[in-house]
Amino acid sequence: MYRLYPLIIGVQAFCLYHAYTNKTEQKWFWIILFFPLVGCVFYLYHHFYSRKKIDNVKEGLKSTFVNNYKLNKLEDQVKFADTDANRIALAQEHINTGNYERAIEVLSKSYIGENENDLTLNTMLLQAHYLNENYSSAALYGDKIKANKEFVNSKEMIAYAWSAYKLGNQAKAESIFEQMDIKYCNYVHRLEYVYFLDESNNRELASNKIEELMAEVSSMDAYERKINREEIRDIKALYKKL
Repeated sequence: MYRLYPLIIGVQAFCLYHAYTNKTEQKWFWIILFFPLVGCVFYLYHHFYSRKKIDNVKEGLKSTFVNNYKLNKLEDQVKFADTDANRIALAQEHINTGNYERAIEVLSKSYIGENENDLTLNTMLLQAHYLNENYSSAALYGDKIKANKEFVNSKEMIAYAWSAYKLGNQAKAESIFEQMDIKYCNYVHRLEYVYFLDESNNRELASNKIEELMAEVSSMDAYERKINREEIRDIKALYKKL
């Protein structure tokens, strides 16, 4: 029985990680914690009952316990089929793991011809360059797609705004943030707007904006609070700070 402890702990760790990343109901955390073996069996059956989902569990466990397993698998996929889709998947994983220069290198291979107008490639290159602190390059990709309606509501738009600020163009940065300042939505974007206003010493407007967000939080129903719980937590934290 003692020999099974490492396996049980490993499966328990995977279940907790999966429950957290997928925002599973709170009850599952208690079931997994207090009934490690039986709880994990019920959790896995409930969430991965089909053959396809069982395969996903295997992949998830490998990703949890084998260093760079997912990255190596995606690298192999690109070697087998060097397509734009496979490159994008590989680049995204490099971004997720902090390998920004490698992500840029991979994406640049697809960034030719008509693909230079591709929204996904431009937003990913913007994000990778911003995270790599290449703000001028990030701003160039943002300039290219700034009129795209999908881009305006994307999280990469935030990186575009901050890139302008980092380059010393505060007016441009504020204009970009204002585009994202839409009531009853875009909470992540609007929270960043408040951070920007505070950073740029516009404290009065920052206080007004955080008050607006707090008022919207107060008017949310139970479902809205659930789907926005992380944003609500951050809004409340910044409200206390300001």
